[in-house]
Amino acid sequence: MSQLRTVIDTLRALIEPVAERQGCDLVAIELVGGLAGKRVLRVSIDKVGGATISDCTKVSRALSPVLDADDLIPSAYDLEVSTPGMERPLQREKDFAYFAGCEARIKLYGMDGRRRLKVRLLGASDGQVRVNVEGEGERILPLDDIERANLVLDLDQFARLGQGLHPVESDAEGETP
Repeated sequence: MSQLRTVIDTLRALIEPVAERQGCDLVAIELVGGLAGKRVLRVSIDKVGGATISDCTKVSRALSPVLDADDLIPSAYDLEVSTPGMERPLQREKDFAYFAGCEARIKLYGMDGRRRLKVRLLGASDGQVRVNVEGEGERILPLDDIERANLVLDLDQFARLGQGLHPVESDAEGETP
C-alpha cells in the first residue's frame, strides 16, 4: 500500500464521523499538491437529496479543528469541501459494489498494458472490483491497483442519484442491477 493511500485511509477514519455528525456521507478524499508546494485536501460529501453549500460549510467548520488537532498533513494545505458532482469519484469497495451497472472511467497505477479503462461496473468484494472493459470483456481489478475511478453518469442518472435512487433503472421493481 502506498504512503499516500495510508494517509488517505487515516484521514478517512478521522473525517467520516465528522461528516456523518453533520448529516452527510463522506464520498471521497484527495490530497493534491498545489502552487508553490501548498497542498489541497479535497473532501467530497453528499446526502440524500444532495448536499448544499450550507452542508459543505458546516462540514468544513467542523473538520478544521479536528484536522488541526491531529496534524496528519505535515505541510500547509487548504481544505476544500464540496459535492462530488456528475463524475462522482469511487474510492471504497462498497462504492464499486453499490454502483454496479454504471459506467465508469478507471485509471490504474503504472502497470504493463492499458492504464485508462472505460468500464461497466459489475460489482466488488474481497478487495477485487469486477468490471466489463469496453472492447475487452470482463476483468477483475485489485482495488489497490486503482489510482482513480469516476462514475460516468448522464443527466437522468445523476437526477436519480440526487433523489437517493440507484442511477441505473432496474428491470425488476425495487431491485438494482
